[in-house]
Amino acid sequence: MKKTSTSSPISRRTMLRSSGALAATSAVLAACSSTKPSVARIGESPTTVKLEDLAVTDVVLLRTAMSMETMAASMLSDSGVTALANKDTSSVIAAFAADHTSHLEDLQVLISARNGEAYTDTNAKLMQAYGQTALDLVASGKLPEDTLALTLAVETLIAATYQYFVSLAVQPALRADLVRLGARSSRRAAVTAQLINGGTGGFAPANDKDGVALVATLPGAFGSLSAVQVQLGPVNDTGSRTTVLMDTPSLNSLIY
Repeated sequence: MKKTSTSSPISRRTMLRSSGALAATSAVLAACSSTKPSVARIGESPTTVKLEDLAVTDVVLLRTAMSMETMAASMLSDSGVTALANKDTSSVIAAFAADHTSHLEDLQVLISARNGEAYTDTNAKLMQAYGQTALDLVASGKLPEDTLALTLAVETLIAATYQYFVSLAVQPALRADLVRLGARSSRRAAVTAQLINGGTGGFAPANDKDGVALVATLPGAFGSLSAVQVQLGPVNDTGSRTTVLMDTPSLNSLIY
């Protein structure tokens, strides 16, 4: 009876033959190791552009402050906002917008004293990030209360910007100037908060009967540097409104 083999189909002779071929191939590759292989590719590889090493100087902070003040004035004087503001608040919002415009003169003086060049445009990156979105929501919602909500958010944002810049400024004298400019926006934010939630009961943080935080004139002992949150626009299908986050300038939105 013929015995059936259960071993692998690879015989000893096959293994020897394969190992010999492998050894020969290795010898050839070793001999050719000094030759640089050519790798085929399609198209041209992109060149790497080294990023500029930009310094955050006092002039950069002042130029950025000008862009923020211009953005604040532009947002508060936008036709979508002024058209919705009622007679009791429209004059206040207009006065706030004019205040931001007047701050540009103070900033120009500070920049000129440091041999810098003034910046007269809005902060395009932050306007694109959240400024235009906020204006579009106000226009689509058509709610008069949104005008005060936006005003409070803008004034809080500008105050936080100056507060943040104080920690970055090099010259002590400039820090004092930044504090004074930031205090103006803090006062305007306090006035706006009183227009939204007036009286002595609106001074300290509190919640309504449903546990929702009310607007407070003095929300904390110190100004917050976290993103300013404001709900604007129409109510959606889930019964909520769009929350816009407004951040202070960062390295990619400074005006160098």
